[in-house]
This record gives sequence, C-alpha cells and structure tokens, in this order.
Amino acid sequence: MQLFVREHGRLVPTAEARRIAEEAQHLFMQQKRINSIVDELRGGLLGRLGIVATPSIGLGILPHVLAEFSRHRPKLNLELELGSIDEIQDRLISGRSDLGLTITQPRHPLLDVHAIARGRMVLVCPVDHELAAADRVDITTLNRHNHISYGGDTPLGRAIDQVFSENGLERRFCTQVRHTAVALELVAHGLGVALVDEFALADPRVRGVVSKPTLPDLPINLYAVTSNLFPVSQVARTFQSDLEAFLAGKADG
Repeated sequence: MQLFVREHGRLVPTAEARRIAEEAQHLFMQQKRINSIVDELRGGLLGRLGIVATPSIGLGILPHVLAEFSRHRPKLNLELELGSIDEIQDRLISGRSDLGLTITQPRHPLLDVHAIARGRMVLVCPVDHELAAADRVDITTLNRHNHISYGGDTPLGRAIDQVFSENGLERRFCTQVRHTAVALELVAHGLGVALVDEFALADPRVRGVVSKPTLPDLPINLYAVTSNLFPVSQVARTFQSDLEAFLAGKADG
C-alpha cells in the first residue's frame, strides 16, 4: 500500500495514510485515557468503595473520615451500609461490600480480621445526673440507677454481665437496646445512663451527655474486616490506611 507520493519534490501522504493517521491518533488518545484511569485506580482515586459498619461506627467516626476521603476523590462511588455483625459478614462474603468495620470480632474462616484501633467502654449520663460529677464510675453500681443496656445475647451485654458475675451480682437494667446509637439518644433525653463504646462519641450530633471512665476498665477494639473470596481493592486499602491514621491521631490527641 502506497502511503506517500512525491509532489514537487516533497512527500505528500495519500488518503490511506491520512486515514491510518486518524485511527492512530484515536488509539493514542485512548491509551492516554487508559493510563490516566490506571493511575487513578492505583492511587485509590477512582472506582467503588462499599463499606458496611455497625451503627456506632457508621454514625460516629465514619462521616468524618469519609468526608475528607471523598473530597479528594470526586469520581469515587461510595456505598455505606449499617448493620449487625451477622449482616456485616453476609455482605462481605457475598461481595456486596468491600470493607467491614465493627467492634465485635467476627470469627468466620472466609474473613480476614485486623484490629486497627483500641478503645474502651465509657459511662454516659445526662449533664445534670449525679454521676456527671464522678471521676470514675464503678460498673456494678449501675444497678442503683436507671440503666439502659444491651441484652445478654449481645457481645457488649455479655462483657458487662461478666463484670457483675465476677462480683457475685446480677445486672439489672430498666431499658434494653441493641444499638449504641439508640442508647445515646435515650441518655440524651434523660431516660437513664448507659455503657457505650467510646467510638460512638465521635458523632457531633451526640449532645447533652457526659462520658466517664469505668471501673474496671473494659477495653474494646475496632476491627477492619475483608473477605478472603475477593481481592481487596486499592481504594479500600487506601481508605483503611486513612482511617487508621485518623484513629491514631485521636488517640495521640
């Protein structure tokens, strides 16, 4: 195929050459676009990030970190679901979510679990409650107050029950809840006092409550969970790293 002809002493491209050049230019532009997409994917700037978390995490810490994370990633497609530990496991194993966040350690062979932050349970009470003046609150004394708490079939309920059992007591409570966010709302409205994970207090909407350390100390971990069945995306890895840095900064502060 002849691509050039000589006219008046210089080479001139034929119609075929011009058509090939047009197609080549198109390919070069596509390659540049693909390279740009690869760079964005590699840097966690593009793609989809599906997170499933327990309510205290999803309503407390996550909005702060996600706001900053997505501000630099306007093309990122975010999906946030709140659920119980069973729902977290189901979404991860089915591939509907990329990253799970919970204070209850999952124990499933198809899941990878990493502790990314340490915290503790704290006592929350209304600002005008008598316990608001205490330096530290003995957990076993909560039977004397309107105690908002978790059922004995929940991980947090079992942890609190163990403290009472070790002291030869049975835990009593006036109101049973399943989620920390509900307990905080009830305390804020003066219905009683509650033990909650301190991660939930990062929610700026939590007002009208005072938090106090407890005796004994009840440590908890925040776990990042992924599925063994699917590769973890770069954007999920990047977000987990940013979340760990945020939590480490709060701990140092």
